[in-house]
Amino acid sequence: MPDNAHDSGYKPTSARKQSPNGPDNRLGRGLDWLEFASGSNRHLLCSMVRSNIRIKYQSSILGFAWTLLSPLLMLGLLIIVFSHVVRIPIEDFWAFLVSGFFVWNYVNMTINYGAQSLEEHSSLVKNYSFPSETPLIAGALSRLVEFSFELIVIIVILAVFHHGTFPASFLLLPLLVTLMFLLILGPMYLVCTAAVFNEDLKHALPIIFTALFYATPIFYNIELVPESMRWFFYLNPIALIVMCFQMVLYDGVFPPIWLLLWLVVTAVGLDIIGYRVFRRYRGQFAELV
Repeated sequence: MPDNAHDSGYKPTSARKQSPNGPDNRLGRGLDWLEFASGSNRHLLCSMVRSNIRIKYQSSILGFAWTLLSPLLMLGLLIIVFSHVVRIPIEDFWAFLVSGFFVWNYVNMTINYGAQSLEEHSSLVKNYSFPSETPLIAGALSRLVEFSFELIVIIVILAVFHHGTFPASFLLLPLLVTLMFLLILGPMYLVCTAAVFNEDLKHALPIIFTALFYATPIFYNIELVPESMRWFFYLNPIALIVMCFQMVLYDGVFPPIWLLLWLVVTAVGLDIIGYRVFRRYRGQFAELV
């Protein structure tokens, strides 16, 4: 057992399994979350978020500017293709694409990071007292910081060049950002757990997300999809959050209550399923990463 296992305030995995309440009882799950939310863990989480951002850009000349430049270059290419080559009948198509593309970019990058997060921090994960949730949540939060800067720029651009004002719907953005963050945690837990046991998933994820890109209304409006097929998009959690951002940012309207409620139910459901799977197998992570 590592020397600092007791100092960190955590029980080794084996000790947790010996709990008289059993590993899968509700009290145990509650204590896990309380334990993870302790002050020392919050400090560790904040440190990892700062470290992730600093390391990512420390060797770059443009530094944090790449947060905007990289997705903007891809966005510019898509605008050219779907405005001049494959024409999409959407007014101010650039504004429509901006409204959903950065959301997609966040979801894509964050979930893909989940597949390699434990491997990148394997030296910490091998310490049984280290909360293995930390690299995943820190990765999601560090990318959320980047997304926040992107969103500020998008808000200003759309308000000035698309709406001519700041629509009241923009007030809903903090809620949507929170729901987006909650929505990706469940899939991150699942992807992270699966990647520990099967390296092939890391190679399959880019293919999966390429398919999801076309199955998500990012460069086309959901209204262009036949009504008989729209149910599929409402089962796609990425499509749900993208459509909500498009309504708020591009249309300048509030999403219908039923859509927000369905998004909440989907996000919470994925988080519960994802964390239960992650919690069940995390005792094996230290030996496998």
